[in-house]
Amino acid sequence: AAVGVTLVTSLPNVYRATATVLVEEPRVEAAVAAELDRRLQMISQEILSRARLEAIIHRFSLYPRMRSWASADELVARMRRDVHTRFEASTLATGAGGTLTVAVGYRGTDPVTVAGVANALADLYVEEDRRLRAQRASGTVQVLEAQLQELKQTLAAQESEVASFQERHVGELPQQSDANLAALEQLHADLRAVSEERMRALDRRNELLRRLSELEAEGAPAAPAARAQSRLEKLQDELRDLRRRYSDRYPDVVRVKAEIAALADDPAAAQAPAEAPPPPDRSGAGARLKDSLAEVERQVEAFRADEARLRAGVSGYIQRLENVPRRQRALQEISRDYESTRELYDSLRKRYEQALLEEGTQATAGGPRFRILDAALVPTGPAAPNRMLLLAFALLAALGAAAGAALAAEQMDTSFKSADEVRAFAGVPVLVTIPRMDCAADRRSRRFRFCAAALAVVLGAGALAYASREFARDNDALVAIVARGRS
Repeated sequence: AAVGVTLVTSLPNVYRATATVLVEEPRVEAAVAAELDRRLQMISQEILSRARLEAIIHRFSLYPRMRSWASADELVARMRRDVHTRFEASTLATGAGGTLTVAVGYRGTDPVTVAGVANALADLYVEEDRRLRAQRASGTVQVLEAQLQELKQTLAAQESEVASFQERHVGELPQQSDANLAALEQLHADLRAVSEERMRALDRRNELLRRLSELEAEGAPAAPAARAQSRLEKLQDELRDLRRRYSDRYPDVVRVKAEIAALADDPAAAQAPAEAPPPPDRSGAGARLKDSLAEVERQVEAFRADEARLRAGVSGYIQRLENVPRRQRALQEISRDYESTRELYDSLRKRYEQALLEEGTQATAGGPRFRILDAALVPTGPAAPNRMLLLAFALLAALGAAAGAALAAEQMDTSFKSADEVRAFAGVPVLVTIPRMDCAADRRSRRFRFCAAALAVVLGAGALAYASREFARDNDALVAIVARGRS
């Protein structure tokens, strides 16, 4: 009882202070919650690291008696036992967001120091959160910048490939089909106009040939067969030239064949009169007709060249239009990769700009995600030990120990105290009992032994009480052990 009462009354008071840190999170998705939990665990591990706790121990001069014999690792381990962290999460009824509070507590023997340590630990949560946010924003910017540069090079290569394809196939691209159709229609119109002009030129040439034939017939009637033969040879040469370029159903081919047939069937052209008067002098008119005929021939050749050029142009545009589907498929394959890369580049650029903005405004954009909700106050009363409960336990333990000691002494005492005990032990009748003869000397001896035993008990109890007092004084570790169930 003396040991228990002395221990309970000599234990130091242990105080506890708690600071509350509020974590504001506008979203409550599973991924965000997992990230926040990982972040809290990281911050807690960083705060309870050896370097941080040693700095706090030296700053507040914690555990002065223990520092004289304990190592740095033991001091850090002791402080980790004295620091208590409790997380409490709450979600709004609307599900639009939630809050999380972190209660950071510390216990010790000095109430002012306890409050200071608790506030220092809470400040570490806020500072570490701010540092992690800045570090994460900076790391995100660097990663996004590297990805953006790589994607920019890929996009430039794909743009060059698309531009090269468009340059190689100018006029055969899908977006140029309308222009090709318009140009083809214009070429057809020009071809029809040139063909009509050539037909008119051929008509003029035939008219000039006829007039020149008539003039020659008037000037040289004796040689009609030769002129007819010359005319037939020219028509046959023209027919061969037309057949090389056109089919037999072409209008010019049909017309020239008809002229050849008419000239071959004309009997007047094959016979010449027997006599004819001498022709008049028509050399000047013939020369003019020949000049006009030569001019018309040049026009016909020019019209033929224009027709060939226009037909070649028509063939080229037709070939372009025929190649459009193939070029469209090839361009779609190239453009598909380019468009996807372009969309990814735009999305990544927006994320990069947002990351730059977050990095630049990290310290002032809406305040830190962690903030101190309630600072720790200096406690007005001790949190441990519960002396009344410990006193009751000590007295009950003393009573139990006394009862156990009495029972043990009774079991260990083998002497006989009465004749009945002897009779029960020996199994024979007791014939005579001699009463105790009490004299003054015996009474003095018994008193002396009683006083000596009482003095020994008192001295022993005092020594144990003193030892218990010295052991319990300023022993906050013992208080932490006996109060662990309530902490």
